[in-house]
Amino acid sequence: MRPPIYVIEISNNQLIAVCHYKDGSSKRHQVNADFSNRRMVIADFLPALQAMTDLLLKFPKHAFALNGFAVANVTEELIDGLTSIEVKVITEAFFVGSAKAKRKTVHTAVSYQGKIVPLEKFG
Repeated sequence: MRPPIYVIEISNNQLIAVCHYKDGSSKRHQVNADFSNRRMVIADFLPALQAMTDLLLKFPKHAFALNGFAVANVTEELIDGLTSIEVKVITEAFFVGSAKAKRKTVHTAVSYQGKIVPLEKFG
């Protein structure tokens, strides 16, 4: 059994997720909330966390509590790209949001405009 794969796009006050399932099907949902500002894609953590939880709750729970994989892609163009704190905030928002939504994930990666941001960059 292959766990589901969540691809989450984060942009100005918007989260869009597509969940890809083993059988090749997928589901897409979107949540809008006030968590961004002109300089930061996540400027207010609590509304971003609630939006992430609300987004993940739109997807059905998986049988046998299968773990999922997630890629959070920041699509908003930022002048200096993502800072280390923004990567940590995005990772934490997904981790806590998935726990609140009771959707287990085994791995989360953060990307900026489609390119994975290596965590060792911030170590």
